[in-house]
Amino acid sequence: MKGQTPRRAKAPTPFYLVLAAAGLIVLALLVWQLSNVLLLFFGAIVVAVILRSGAEVIEDYTPVKSPGSLVLSIVAIAAVMSAFFFLLGAQIGSEASSLVQRLPEIVRGVGDRIGVDDLYERLVERIRSFAGRGSVAGQVAGFTSAFLIALADLVLVLAAGIYLAARPNRYREGILKLVPQRFRKRASSTFDNAGRGLRLWLLGQLVSMTVVGILVTLGLYLIGMPSALALGFLAGLSEFVPIVGPILSAVPAVLLSASEGGSTTLWVIGLYVLVQQVESNIIMPLVQRETVDLPPVLTLFALVALGVLFGPLGILLGTPLTVVLYVVVVQLYLRDTLQEDVKVPGSD
Repeated sequence: MKGQTPRRAKAPTPFYLVLAAAGLIVLALLVWQLSNVLLLFFGAIVVAVILRSGAEVIEDYTPVKSPGSLVLSIVAIAAVMSAFFFLLGAQIGSEASSLVQRLPEIVRGVGDRIGVDDLYERLVERIRSFAGRGSVAGQVAGFTSAFLIALADLVLVLAAGIYLAARPNRYREGILKLVPQRFRKRASSTFDNAGRGLRLWLLGQLVSMTVVGILVTLGLYLIGMPSALALGFLAGLSEFVPIVGPILSAVPAVLLSASEGGSTTLWVIGLYVLVQQVESNIIMPLVQRETVDLPPVLTLFALVALGVLFGPLGILLGTPLTVVLYVVVVQLYLRDTLQEDVKVPGSD
């Protein structure tokens, strides 16, 4: 009636509080159990972003529109990869095979230089001792099973990525419908910026991977290192995982150079350090003007945390996932909540 004071909403009873807390715990446990599935889903999103980027370039410069542009994007990417492996794959495979065959000699040479006799035999014995805890059949079965699982995951990610790239708006709108109406506009803007930020980061990494691979290959050829193309290809691929990848990619080259003797090891170490300095101080600052400037410390600790939690898959997808979370935090927390005057990566 008119003049009556509005009734206060009842405070939640302890029963409902306990029920809500139990629901949150169950949800957290469910997310944890499905963490690998969620990472694979994010991997599919990365694939979809790559395919859609190619499709949009085709749509911008040709009269072809979707879904034809997506088909051309897939064909173009497959053609470029096929041409690369057709032209250089045999040489890379041959050099990699030679490097693996020389592994005992390389390890023994390193052992002689550091004063450790029979280093290779000791390492083999340790590996056999560790592997001997299970049956040989079980080890073979375990390796085969892991390989098949990894292959199935790859096929799943590629197939899901194609489906996502075919109808991105459908899935985007479906997710937005789960968001309350008053937050939907902000969520839509965040999704768009995160998608553009991820695309820009992938573009920057492609440039960095290409330049680093070429520089390392040319440098190793000039030094006179064997398997220069294979080692340069490895260095380029490893750039997809910043900080950790370049360090790991230098290990085979340093071990191989140590077995060669002389000052080769110093030249190789100097080359990798020089290339990383060029990449960090010249290439990436130029690239990051148009892409996402992700703080290196944040990248490092994100890789460590995701690697500990989710293993190799967490390390592989850790940086692009960090890019998306970084965009979300900058927009929703720094800009919208704290009202800070910051530029959101991926925003127009």
